[in-house]
This record gives sequence, structure tokens and C-alpha cells, in this order.
Amino acid sequence: MNTHNDFFKDFFTTDFVSEYNHSNYIDNIDGKKFFRMDCSGFVNWCMAQMGYKRALVELRKFLQQHDFIKINRFYCRDFTFIHEHKNEFKHWHFTDTPTHGCILVVVFPDGNGHCMFVDKIIKNDKDKIQLRIIDSTRYPHKNDTRANGQTGIGIGDIEITYDNNGWIYDSQNPALPIRTADIYFVSATK
Repeated sequence: MNTHNDFFKDFFTTDFVSEYNHSNYIDNIDGKKFFRMDCSGFVNWCMAQMGYKRALVELRKFLQQHDFIKINRFYCRDFTFIHEHKNEFKHWHFTDTPTHGCILVVVFPDGNGHCMFVDKIIKNDKDKIQLRIIDSTRYPHKNDTRANGQTGIGIGDIEITYDNNGWIYDSQNPALPIRTADIYFVSATK
């Protein structure tokens, strides 16, 4: 199985096209893979490709037992419930700080969210963390590999801050507000 680094190095050297889309499927168009994926669909697909099938099956079974499963995958908001039951998981581990390769899950007060892979920890101070992330999004981030206005899969920088009121998520896109959120750093085992 590929490591996180190998998988994404190979992935980003292939000729592909992508758009942010909730349909979560892949087409072949003119010899190129066309990824139509949202953030959790992309994370789910990558984990399956990297060999985290046991972790994904464990997550699906847990969510099905609690009537949470949707379209055979997880959503960001499911992680609030999953975190409350984290001791019931063998293949999923939560941590207080990001690590290279972990999944960062952001859940906003309205239940919407975003999830992404942590590619690099740029800065980790006492109350502010800057990360380079890999995701599928409608709103590219700072220092992003997506062209202006392009959606879908890419790499960019985000920032999260912690204060007495909790986590604050900044997508580093001026079109989006900086918002409070529940933040989860999650890793899986094969």
C-alpha cells in the first residue's frame, strides 16, 4: 500500500480534472479522470485507495447502527457523534493536535462542515495553527494549487485558532467568514 506521501505524490502527477460536486463519482473523459467530489467523498475515496478499508467499514457499521449513514459514507457532522463514542472504535483515533496525514474535520454550529487531509504543519503556536491541506472544495484557500475560480481537488493553506470560546476556522478565502467550529484531528489504521 502507498503511504500518504506516495499516494498524493502519484495522484497529483496524474492528468485529472475535478470539480466540487456532491455526486461523488469519477468519469473518464478524453483519457483523463474527471473527479466530481465533495470534501468527505474525496477523503473517503482517498482512504479506500490507500488501503484503509477496515477503518471505513468500521465507521459505516457504526453509523448504520445509529441511523446516521448517508449514501454509504460519512459526513463531517457525523464526527461530533463519533467523537462522543470514540472509545468504541478500533481503527479511528482522535488527537488534540494535527499530524501529517491525519484528517482535519471541521463542524460548524449549523451542522455543515469541511474535511481535509493535513499535508504539512506550517506553524503550530500555542493558540494558532497554520496547515497546508489537501481537499476538494468550492472555495480555494491561501497559496492554493487551484486556479482562481476553480473548484475541486487541490492543495492550499488554512488557519485554525483556539481561544477561551473554542476553535475558530479560517479557510483563508476572503469570500468566506471566519467561524467558530468544532475541530477534530482524526487518524485511521489499516
